[in-house]
Amino acid sequence: MNETYQDPSHPASFGGVDALHRALGRKVSRKEIKNFLEGVDAYTLHKSIRKKFPTNKVIVYSIDQQWQADLVDLSSLSKYNKGYRYLLCCIDVLSKYAWIVPLKQKRGTDILEAFKIIFSHRKPKFLQTDQGTEFENSIFQKFLKENNVKYFTTYNATKASIVERFNRTLKTKMWKYFTSQNTYTYLNVLQKLVQSYNNTYHSSIKRRPIEVNSENEREVWFTLYGKKSPPSTCVLNVGDIVRISKKKLIFEKGYETNFSEELFVVSECVKRSPSVYRIKDLLGEPVLGTFYLQELQKVKLKESFPFEKILKKRTKKKRLEYFVKFKGYPNKFNQWIPASNISAI
Repeated sequence: MNETYQDPSHPASFGGVDALHRALGRKVSRKEIKNFLEGVDAYTLHKSIRKKFPTNKVIVYSIDQQWQADLVDLSSLSKYNKGYRYLLCCIDVLSKYAWIVPLKQKRGTDILEAFKIIFSHRKPKFLQTDQGTEFENSIFQKFLKENNVKYFTTYNATKASIVERFNRTLKTKMWKYFTSQNTYTYLNVLQKLVQSYNNTYHSSIKRRPIEVNSENEREVWFTLYGKKSPPSTCVLNVGDIVRISKKKLIFEKGYETNFSEELFVVSECVKRSPSVYRIKDLLGEPVLGTFYLQELQKVKLKESFPFEKILKKRTKKKRLEYFVKFKGYPNKFNQWIPASNISAI
């Protein structure tokens, strides 16, 4: 099987389960092929990522219980908009009501002043963002504590999905406006676009965001979360070795590696709809956040690991040793290796 996979001239070379199964016919089962490929770096590192899949709902119980916030980078349009480079976008998770404040910079003081404007209308009990450092600075964090707002971040690639969906809707409106008016100036219509969004019927809540209030929030809750889905089963088991899918940037090519070089261990399956997993690294340190099945790939634990470079060398008890950095692993994994344990690829 390995000869077929590694042979550049073979039609099934460097292919997936289906390609190898067609080439090998009844000689080898699909299960055996899948088991073989789990130990092949060329396959597991470059396996295609599934970008769209069902995710857990963000469940809240009242209006303004939780908001999500994000910064939209519009630096490319700053020369048309008096030097404004960013949009601070906030959205209430239950009502889908949104606020936007334009910013010229994203320093802690800029974020603080923008939230002062938004909090003059309403404020949440919890604020969720991704891991942007602009939200984690001490000035802004002090402001949140003074306003009794609890802050937390998301660690997996799905991020704060509700505000990101709003960002896409906003950008669609903006670019349609640009095309219609033959302009890239948005400052003069920004709040009108937000007003339009807040007054638009949302199928998820069966009403307009501006219509949601403390009197009908329970009805909105049942509209959003009334139908319960049973928790899904755990496909991965505790102790399984996995790779993590990379966050794909816009300019990354599909033929580059899609999964982490570093290997991890499944430490827990959290049964939800769908289920998610907690993982730890090979030194036993937990990785923050949870991961969907589609963000992980089961692999075999390798017997040898490629190293990136030799950092230094020494002789200990008449034995030559090298201090190496392993490819794709953080510096905490650097270690002394006997020269006799190193072999050329």
